[in-house]
Amino acid sequence: MILTHAARLALATLALLVSAAYASWQSAPEAGESAPPLQRGPFVMNRGPDRLAVRFPRDEELQYSVSIALGVLGTPTVGKVTMSSKVEPFTPTDAPLLEGAQPTLEQVLVSAVAEGSYAVYSVKEVIATRVLPQLFPRLEHTTTQTGSENRRRELLIGRRDDAPISTYRSDGHCKGCKERKHFVESTWPWKDAAHCDGCKRGEHRDWRDPRTKEIPEGVLDMVSAVMLARTMVEQGRSEVQFTLLDREKLWEVELKRGRRGRRKVSAGEYDVVEVLLGARAGVAAGDDSKGQGEKKEEFVGLFGMHGSISIWMHPESGVPVAITGLVPAGPVTLDVVVELIRARGAPESFRAVVKPPAKR
Repeated sequence: MILTHAARLALATLALLVSAAYASWQSAPEAGESAPPLQRGPFVMNRGPDRLAVRFPRDEELQYSVSIALGVLGTPTVGKVTMSSKVEPFTPTDAPLLEGAQPTLEQVLVSAVAEGSYAVYSVKEVIATRVLPQLFPRLEHTTTQTGSENRRRELLIGRRDDAPISTYRSDGHCKGCKERKHFVESTWPWKDAAHCDGCKRGEHRDWRDPRTKEIPEGVLDMVSAVMLARTMVEQGRSEVQFTLLDREKLWEVELKRGRRGRRKVSAGEYDVVEVLLGARAGVAAGDDSKGQGEKKEEFVGLFGMHGSISIWMHPESGVPVAITGLVPAGPVTLDVVVELIRARGAPESFRAVVKPPAKR
């Protein structure tokens, strides 16, 4: 069914559209001093020389509605996305810490929860990134989807043996295992129970072996890449380039400022600036293949969408106000619209031009 398939394509990737990470780093006290109160300034994730550092507010929650444009059939709302962040104490493990890391440490947890349903299809997807004060993993990016379909993915990015590396693993349906709980009874009384065949149940999916490879310096995952776009806008930059790692695929991404205007959403009316995205396939470190970075492949990594996409951000704070994009659904292409409903803990610079009417 086209509509169900369109909803699946839209819902399964919604959290990536609006994912953002926000936190701040607390300085450690000198020996003999009591710990100072938490600092409320931005957390800055450094990415190395000549690379724009990624800035994160400490505490913020953004809520969005998601709809698909169906022409004469209207624009039904198919779900919502709630994005939150939290700064937590970090207890060092055996993993080497970052150079200059202090005894009092924090970690940043960012999560985006997308929920929705359309016809017989339902989805709940949790996409999260942890920013850790250690060499590996420095970024821990996970995706967990439940509902009509179930899947898990994990991407770790950092440095090991003085080289930047990534480790990726995903789960898959078990094939011919001996677990009796994976067997289903036959509808025919004379047949024995047999192992299920490609079912969608999460408990029948097992982790596959992880794969590790060398990557370029300064690579970002999906969530931290969106926050880099926000930082670019907030800092008044006109453009930024970086390498994105989507699962095991590298992309060379360029972000540029586009048109300015105003956008009216449920949360209010805001000044906005469009962020334009361009991408080409990248080349892994140590890969001697020629011209791989010039292959004309359709970009399906950042934001989880095919085709064109526009991100409308508030020009002072970089808060995403709306995202519009195209999603192919069989023989047609549908518009997906993501709009801000409410914001809590946003930077002081985030102000609506026209406030929404008071509720009665």
